[in-house]
Amino acid sequence: MIRIVIVEDLPMIQEGIKLLINAVGDFEIVAEYSNGKEFTDDVRNLDVDIVLMDIGMPVMDGIDATKLAVSLCPDIKIIALSVYSDRKYYYSMVTAGARGFVLKQSTPEELEGAIREVNNDGNFFSPDLLHSIIVNIHGLEEEITQDNQAKKELLNLTDHQVRLLEFICQGLTNQELAKKMFVTLATIESNKRRLMQKTNTKNNAGLIIWAIKNKVVEI
Repeated sequence: MIRIVIVEDLPMIQEGIKLLINAVGDFEIVAEYSNGKEFTDDVRNLDVDIVLMDIGMPVMDGIDATKLAVSLCPDIKIIALSVYSDRKYYYSMVTAGARGFVLKQSTPEELEGAIREVNNDGNFFSPDLLHSIIVNIHGLEEEITQDNQAKKELLNLTDHQVRLLEFICQGLTNQELAKKMFVTLATIESNKRRLMQKTNTKNNAGLIIWAIKNKVVEI
């Protein structure tokens, strides 16, 4: 069973999430909270695999709750429940430790897929949300580029790998990456595999989260 905690202040949304979760045979809701403080006060007592975390909540919001939960339980896996108006909070949630973002208007299949991907140590972005982040990522430029050279050296990234990360964060497909970097598709696929190994990520969403969190990429 995949044990799930829901942290959401709106009863109607909380009930909707519960219906979706309860419809999946190997999902189990083990606790529910209406704000971040209730959750973090109890987090060390929980036996949980996935936390579904709202961003905007009273008393303690999802950003502060995620930071505190990760500091108390470093291996905790948190998926942010997001709406488009939360866009300005994406960077804060990534640096706080969220491993995925799901739009509240997503399909049940997408929520299930996100839970399974993050439970398997991956990262997940709702496709529409990922596109929105890519389109609007320029607003994060000042924060992302701080200490870029020092961070690159610390993480032992080559100039080629940093450039590849930049293009991935711009939403380019493998075919577009190959054309942009004047190499074959096989070379791009091989280079991405090495980059994912170095960053301990599994897919483009993971790479984008990693690049933003570590302030490596200059967009």
